[in-house]
Amino acid sequence: MRIFALAIALLAFSTPSFARSHAGAHRRHSNTTQVYKECKTPGHFALTFDDGPWEYEPKVVQDLEGKGVLGTFFVNGDNYACIYDYADQLQSIFDAGHIIGSHTWTHRDINEVSPEELESEMGKIEVALKKILGIRPKLFRPPYGQYNDTNVRILKQRGYSTIDWSLDAGDALGETPEYSKAQYDAQAALFPAPGVSLMHETINTTAYEVLPYAIEVLQAAGYQLVTLPVCLGLKPYDYITGKETRNESWKC
Repeated sequence: MRIFALAIALLAFSTPSFARSHAGAHRRHSNTTQVYKECKTPGHFALTFDDGPWEYEPKVVQDLEGKGVLGTFFVNGDNYACIYDYADQLQSIFDAGHIIGSHTWTHRDINEVSPEELESEMGKIEVALKKILGIRPKLFRPPYGQYNDTNVRILKQRGYSTIDWSLDAGDALGETPEYSKAQYDAQAALFPAPGVSLMHETINTTAYEVLPYAIEVLQAAGYQLVTLPVCLGLKPYDYITGKETRNESWKC
């Protein structure tokens, strides 16, 4: 029976599942070597979360910290909510040691925008994170997992490393929690193969069902759950002069 269950889990893991947020999108990108998809060290695994900040983020952080784990959060400026309305929440998770990365200002497909529009999307979220946290992120996750050589090159010129994933929990695709859990069962069976997973802090069942299960099954398999900078050996931020005091400019 256990062999059968493992076979089902491995089949689920091998089925392609590509991220999207509110609207569907098929991933279109080149085979660029400048994009990171898994950790460098066997036995390391990074849990990452997209599309926030949002109301389920505190529960995600509670799940992580209850097991002594730090996560990586790729945030938007004006997607589910205005980032300035969640400034205190963002500051709290940053102070706790979780990593904050960029996910563009409005979650636009960067394959569908001009270079000038991409620069604007990146610049606006940079301004917000400088005001709120006093940092400029160096890690970037493209919305919908969409990228090409041109925009990866633009991002690199701005100082970013582009981050993909090796395991998609499928939560933004509307997959069931059982489906998402099966992806982690399959990953556990592959230990010590390293990886990076994609989840969304904006999904209720991710925070309350899938993430606690994922942490438990991965740690039981022997994985060390690490942040992306540890996973990839990359610097997470350029620190600037310090955060601002909230003022009338803190609005979307």
